[in-house]
This record gives sequence, C-alpha cells and structure tokens, in this order.
Amino acid sequence: MNLLLLLALLLGGYLVGSIPTSLLLGKWLYKKDLRKYGSGNPGGTNAGRVFGKKIGFLVIVLDILKTALVFWASWAVARFAFPYGEGVLWLEGAYLPWASALMASLGHCYPVWLKFKGGKGVACFMAIVGGTSWLGFLLCFLSFFLVLAIRKKVVSFSSLVSGAILLLFEIVLGSIALGTGWDGGILTWTFGLLPGGLSFGWWSLGATFLAYLVLVIRHIPNIRRLRAGTEKAADWSTREVERN
Repeated sequence: MNLLLLLALLLGGYLVGSIPTSLLLGKWLYKKDLRKYGSGNPGGTNAGRVFGKKIGFLVIVLDILKTALVFWASWAVARFAFPYGEGVLWLEGAYLPWASALMASLGHCYPVWLKFKGGKGVACFMAIVGGTSWLGFLLCFLSFFLVLAIRKKVVSFSSLVSGAILLLFEIVLGSIALGTGWDGGILTWTFGLLPGGLSFGWWSLGATFLAYLVLVIRHIPNIRRLRAGTEKAADWSTREVERN
C-alpha cells in the first residue's frame, strides 16, 4: 500500500506540475506560443516580458498554487484517508507531501507535454518553502524582492540568491526538528492545529535541497551570463505582443 500510494502521488504530482500555465494563458488570451518570443522559456519571467506584468504575475501565482496544491493534497491523503496509530502508512505518510511536491517541481521543469523543456522551477521551489510554512512564505517575498531591488531587476540572480536563503531556512528548521524532536507544526499553515502528516526533518531537507539543485541546473545558462556580465534585467514595463 505504501509503494502504490507513493507511486500514485508521485505520478499525480508530476502531471499537475507539468501543466504549462504560461503557454495555456498565452494561447487563450493572445493566440500566441510563448516559446516563440522573448527568451523562449515557458516561465513566469518570460511571460511577463512578452505578455505584460499582469500575465507574468498570474503565471507565477498559478505555478506556485499548482505545486502547493500537490503538496497539501498529498498531505490530506496521508492525514485523513488512513487512520493514524495503526501502522497503515510508513512513517505515517510524512514523506508523501514532500516527495509529491518535488515531483511537481520536476514536472514544471521537465514537462512531458513540452518534450521535457519547461520552466526554471523558481515558483515551484518557493511553493515548497512558502506553501508549507507561513514563515517561509514571508521569507520568500522578502528575500526575493530585496535582492531583486539591489541587483536592479536581474531575476536570475535574485532567484539563485533568495533560493539559497530559503534553503538555509529549511536546513535550520529541519536540523532543529531532527535534533529536538520538534515537528515545527506552529510554523506551518496548519499552525500545529492538525498534527501528523506534516513535519520538518529529513523529508523536508531532501525535497528542498533537490528542488534547489534543479533550480540551479536550470539556471546554468543564466549563471554563465551573470559571470560574463551579459545577463539582462527583466523589463515588464512593456509587452512584446498585444492581444488580438
């Protein structure tokens, strides 16, 4: 049962994460394929550059929500679908939400529908941190926009640096949980009122680390341009295409 449930949620997380929100919005509102404009990347930053800031923000929000939805749906399965204390789920299903959210991030970056050429995983990574913890949510916005302002709207640099800050936050939180036995429930969106099924520790550390690793891998071309000093700032003040 543990294996079948894990495989089902992993596959479900991957398929939900693979939903190309930017391409669907571009086709619906503009009758355009985002991949043919701007940087060609089907992510929120390029959507904002091509379709304008409203669409850019909408894509980012939807990408965050789809990963958070996968996480909390898996948590609900582990929390409510099986009785606790009877040993039905290995580790009471604590591994399920983190693993499925990681698969959503992989689905976003390597979607089967787009020949495995997707976004760069920034929104999904932030969903894993901010979509699980209200404190992580605050850190997501503070770190990202602060670095973005300092580095003059260079989104790739802000994504990498704020991502490292958020990874450090998860490492500290997970280490405290492992060292003291505290599950960190008060810092989650359940505020500790629904214990069980969600805890920080090895699973949160593993999922966050791997999600950030994918983010870095997807940003390798940006890192090269940053080192060469040729990386451009994101300009959402205009749009490349207009609605028909």
